[in-house]
Amino acid sequence: MQYRPNIPYPTNEEAKLVLLENLFREWEQHFASNASALTKHLAEDMVADGFYPYYFAQKVRILFIGREARDISGCNYIDVLFPAYHEKKRIGNQPLNKSKFHYRMLCIAYGILKGMPAWKDIPYATEIGDGFGTADGISFAFMNVSKLSKETEGWTSDWGVINSAHALSTQSRNFNQEEIAILEPHVIITMHLGDRIGSFGALTPIQSSNQTRSFWLEIGGHRALLIDTWHLSAPYKNDLRDFYDPICDAVRRSGMVQQVSSPAA
Repeated sequence: MQYRPNIPYPTNEEAKLVLLENLFREWEQHFASNASALTKHLAEDMVADGFYPYYFAQKVRILFIGREARDISGCNYIDVLFPAYHEKKRIGNQPLNKSKFHYRMLCIAYGILKGMPAWKDIPYATEIGDGFGTADGISFAFMNVSKLSKETEGWTSDWGVINSAHALSTQSRNFNQEEIAILEPHVIITMHLGDRIGSFGALTPIQSSNQTRSFWLEIGGHRALLIDTWHLSAPYKNDLRDFYDPICDAVRRSGMVQQVSSPAA
């Protein structure tokens, strides 16, 4: 597997890259030592993830947590997606602006980082991608709850693989929790993960609605706002009603953005 992305990072993020690389090496070895518990995969099929360049320069550090990668076994998720956002402006054969999962992620992150403007005032994902992961643009972190990629056809999640990988990653040693601790996010947006969010750390409920559940997450002496929403690729969901408005409402109610963005933070 590819432990770290081959893309340029500022020198002050190198220490975090090393911590993640070491974690992924140990994670792969853990999978290899328990290979019989894996479903449809080998340990070397693991997909590492983490953060995009200049993530730690953001006033508000946003971490998205999805379910599983698609068709990139053994690759590094960040290494695959960074040029897709920044240069190619395509996800496979699909234009970036038409890929619900990725354009929603880019636009929601942009909105939170830019003071939560009206959805209609947020640029297209292709425009956001121009400066993404640079000193002048936005950035965020991304990880999947399963470190195994879905290599079969169909848009539905492969819960058999997800559950086996998640169980193996959290039982004797909680690798997912360790990755979140390294990333030190202020806001975590998870994608309809059910009870699996309980494995991320100590949760204190804040608010629940038809679109989101929000919690305070305590992990490694660090507190983050966790918002569990619909999966960002969910069909028949409205960008504004089902995602942006309820996520922004949860962020505003928490006071987290104001707290970390203030000069004293």
